[in-house]
Amino acid sequence: MGLKQPKWLLNPEKRLERKNSFDASLVMGTANFNRHTGRQNTLAPPFGHFLDHDTGLLKGEYLTPRNCPVCASPPGQGLFVKDGFRHVRCPKCDLIYVSLILREDLMLKYWREEEAWTNVLLTGPQVEMDRLKYAYGLEVAQSHFSGKRVLDIGAGTGHFVRLAGEKGFEPTAMELNKESAEKLKEEGIEVIVKSMELADLESGSFDLVTLWEVLEHLTDPKVVLSEARRLLSPDGALLILVPNSASLVTRLLHEKSRTFGGHSHLNHFNPMSLRTLLDDLHFEIVEFETVITELGAINNHLAFEDPYLGEANPFFEFLTPKMIHENLWGSRLLALAKVRNDRDASGKAS
Repeated sequence: MGLKQPKWLLNPEKRLERKNSFDASLVMGTANFNRHTGRQNTLAPPFGHFLDHDTGLLKGEYLTPRNCPVCASPPGQGLFVKDGFRHVRCPKCDLIYVSLILREDLMLKYWREEEAWTNVLLTGPQVEMDRLKYAYGLEVAQSHFSGKRVLDIGAGTGHFVRLAGEKGFEPTAMELNKESAEKLKEEGIEVIVKSMELADLESGSFDLVTLWEVLEHLTDPKVVLSEARRLLSPDGALLILVPNSASLVTRLLHEKSRTFGGHSHLNHFNPMSLRTLLDDLHFEIVEFETVITELGAINNHLAFEDPYLGEANPFFEFLTPKMIHENLWGSRLLALAKVRNDRDASGKAS
């Protein structure tokens, strides 16, 4: 299985049509989609009771400092504080990240018990958009790898592993949330309820490893990606989707963008920082693009309406999905990569 080239993949117009089909802002309208999925129920800062009201930051005893998780540089320019978390920009690789993150025990407890966002993911409109998005990513990936064994890291409610199973793949889910993991097990889906580092999986045991909006949550994404590289078969592929901090919507909204939330979104990649991370880990990128325009939020903001609940008309006629994606201004970065065959002068892998 694999190495299929669907006709739409090589046709820019058809490819854009496929992307637009799961862009909720274009399909349903921003306000309509947000109300139907209950996103407003996820906005309350879950750790507000830990705030030091003199500094606006979480109290030090609940936090762990860290350097840039991509290049290990010390924290650079402070950009803003949101919900008690300081967001900084790395002066070397341009990653925007949270430099003082929740203690590991608090972080694990949060992810094991989180319910608000899980409820969003289970709503009908969200499931419909996600399945189209996952089908798009899987078809893009299929043209670059062979085999059937798929590992989905941070599987959440399991929509991707279900789809992969329907398409004839052999999916394994990795998920720490207890409720989600139990439901997947009840459906007969193989689930690993351990972190990547503790799972003790055999090298080369998967043909595709996926991280759908997971990398932004990880304290040390390099550790997880290094392990993913070890788990890939020789012809295997890595598929990543992350929020894009260089998207047009984020450039306009800054800290008002819902992509920023320091309790869970720790790393905010742009094209430069994501390429740097993958290159450092000896991955070769074979597909790199943006998906999801968030045109509704952009138009609302430009019209002085609430970005996520407004219903403004298009502000600029020239601002189209095609223009946004051609400039990598979409709100999500999609990257497909394969392990690079680095060899030194002696012919040994470096």
